[in-house]
Amino acid sequence: MRLKRISEILGFAVGLAVIVWVIVWQAGGCGKRIEPGRVPGIVARPEVRTLTLAVTNVPVVYTAVGTIRSRTEVQLAARIVGRILTITVRAGDRIKAGDRPVTLDDAELRTMVNQAKERAAGARAGLSAAAERAVQARSALDLATAEVQRYRTLAASKAVTLQAADTVEDAFRQAVSRMAQAEQGQISAQADTRAATEAQHQAETVMGYASVVCPMDGVVSERLADPGDLATPGNTLLRIFDPARLLLEAPIREGLVTRVKVGDKLPATLDALGLKLETEVREIVPSVDAGSRTFLAKLCLPPTEGVMPGMFGTVSLSLGERQALLVPEAAVVRAGQLEYVSVVSGGRTTRVLIRTAPAGAGYAEVLAGLKAGDVVVLPKDRGKDDGGSR
Repeated sequence: MRLKRISEILGFAVGLAVIVWVIVWQAGGCGKRIEPGRVPGIVARPEVRTLTLAVTNVPVVYTAVGTIRSRTEVQLAARIVGRILTITVRAGDRIKAGDRPVTLDDAELRTMVNQAKERAAGARAGLSAAAERAVQARSALDLATAEVQRYRTLAASKAVTLQAADTVEDAFRQAVSRMAQAEQGQISAQADTRAATEAQHQAETVMGYASVVCPMDGVVSERLADPGDLATPGNTLLRIFDPARLLLEAPIREGLVTRVKVGDKLPATLDALGLKLETEVREIVPSVDAGSRTFLAKLCLPPTEGVMPGMFGTVSLSLGERQALLVPEAAVVRAGQLEYVSVVSGGRTTRVLIRTAPAGAGYAEVLAGLKAGDVVVLPKDRGKDDGGSR
């Protein structure tokens, strides 16, 4: 058993020594050391296509991600409590000003309107009767006035007795009193008629609230109720926006506040639709958010099919140019998180580890690993070498 244990230990030691030797040999521990970041090269073939790197001026662009909103948004809600009978639109439907997309149960309101109409009709009839009584009282007063004047003349000449004159005076006073009562009755009837008519108009107005009216042309962005639900004042039933009046609200770094002005034309990209649009700065909110250190710019979008509130868009602001070292994306080989290119140096091709950042248009910006003048090998399937040298 002891010999077997010693044999296992020796076998483990020999194996470990072999592994260490292999690692050291691959790392260049034996012979010439390999330069960091480079792999021993092979002789470059003359038919290999290459590109000599040079410093290039590239644009400096600041991008801000914003949200699309409508300058005109309406929330439709009922003005009375009622059970919803019908809703004729859904999200995405177009609607016009004056349409009545929501109808409430108005049976009780109709009863109230009918009652108000009956009261108004009764008041108008009472007013007519009061006016007739006033006409009659006026006629009686006119006759009494003429009679009392005649008797007063006769009494002055002692052509009639004092008793007869007193009787006529009493009749005149009674006619005056009846006339005053008739006029007061007519005034009361007029007031009753006005009140009844106003109550009728109010009842008809309230019944009109049983239909929710759309105030503008637009598109339904959200439907928040269904037939059978109870509508109450203040609870939104439909949300509507004007698709021809859309804004892109984008937060921009406060350091650029002097670079953005109302009326500026800025390009924007809507990734969801694959669109590039030209926007105009319509408004700049005169305050900076203390948390993000940004100010809000509102940019008008041109009318575009398919654009909806809530989408996000990216607005770009040009800040000039800077120098960068660019390499074609096709020349960069990626293995996991490592990036490398093949570089020709001294007639040999060497793999060089690099670090890049996207630069667009099929290029990557070299952040580390290469310098101007390095000759990079291009892939075999490339057509022309984009201005490099072979």
